[in-house]
Amino acid sequence: MREYKMTETKILTRLICNSCGKVIALRGGIPLEGVCAVRQSWGYESERDGEQDSFDLCEACYDRITGQFKVPVTRTEQSEWL
Repeated sequence: MREYKMTETKILTRLICNSCGKVIALRGGIPLEGVCAVRQSWGYESERDGEQDSFDLCEACYDRITGQFKVPVTRTEQSEWL
């Protein structure tokens, strides 16, 4: 016997790079290429206290933006994928 609880689910239907406007292809709500998703909650010592920012970058925009950093991004190899 199977019993199910009906719930409303949220499926990603469109993903756009906030920097260049490129539409990222999806399959079943999953991006088909690398995307940098940033979700920042600002805290007490910030002028943005209580605000939350979010944006997505395609790999090309991520590379362009991080390539302008004075201090390079720390990059390590990931040995296990979850």
